[in-house]
Amino acid sequence: MTFREIKQLRLAKHLSQEQLAEKSKVSVRTIQRLEAGEDASISTFNLVAGSLGVKVGDLFPTTDSDRQKVKIQSADEQLQYQLHQRHEE
Repeated sequence: MTFREIKQLRLAKHLSQEQLAEKSKVSVRTIQRLEAGEDASISTFNLVAGSLGVKVGDLFPTTDSDRQKVKIQSADEQLQYQLHQRHEE
């Protein structure tokens, strides 16, 4: 699986890999790995999605895999909770 969507979203926002990494609080290598199609934890996807201003599901190509759908839904729920918590602070 590739996460070309991450690269496309990053480029659409005129961000370098370094800028996205800094904004997401992850390493540049993590961004490189994601864009190369390597998997990551839900928390990493949450950080990147939040920095790009999208839902976690938007980072993934369209898939029929039930396992991926569950992972995406869980990540989206976790992201919404974290955003709500930040707003409350």
